Amino acid sequence: MKPRPFLIGLSLTAGVAMLGAVAIQRLQVLDLRAEQQQKLADATVPTDPTPPQVASSPSVSREVLQLRNQVGQLRRRRDELLPVRAEHDPLVLELAARGTNASGLPRNFIRKSEARLVGYSSPEATLQSFLYAIRNRDLTNFFQAFTPEGVSRLKSQGLESPDRLEKLFDESQDLIGLSILDQKRQQDLIAANVQILPGLPPTPILFRLVNSQWKMDELP
Repeated sequence: MKPRPFLIGLSLTAGVAMLGAVAIQRLQVLDLRAEQQQKLADATVPTDPTPPQVASSPSVSREVLQLRNQVGQLRRRRDELLPVRAEHDPLVLELAARGTNASGLPRNFIRKSEARLVGYSSPEATLQSFLYAIRNRDLTNFFQAFTPEGVSRLKSQGLESPDRLEKLFDESQDLIGLSILDQKRQQDLIAANVQILPGLPPTPILFRLVNSQWKMDELP
């Protein structure tokens, strides 16, 4: 499924935060180790008016410098993601509010939680069967929603791998549903604008008539 802004913000922000926490923790351990080595050296060297210079461990110093550089890069990346997070948070609140308020959704909105396997007699039916397959992690009916060309395209993108499909299903847990804003038919083709939620930009999807069934050319 094409990445949505709030999922990108959530994934990237969480990833940067986790990497930053690990790097900072590692840096603190190395600083403490260097400090302990210095104290040990001070305690074991005989008293002398001119104390000898104790060289820090080259490996520890090198690791400290590398980790400090990594932490700096992660912090800069975190700052770059702040605008994405600022966009993500209101969207999450909006999704939560609309998830419990059916009046905020269009009448033709198809909820994933209520989707059934209804075939592919229309673009709306195809979307509902597609949402059913996602909710139930049904690989067979997931691919049934697409044209043969669409299936080949998905597999060329790596979605033939069970791990990639499981990841797609996991990322789709936040998907509430889909609706068709408008559609235009030309013989055995229907060009439809599919929307995730009101207020979010729609995605143009091409439906093709294959053996009297309307199948999608790509993911919404």
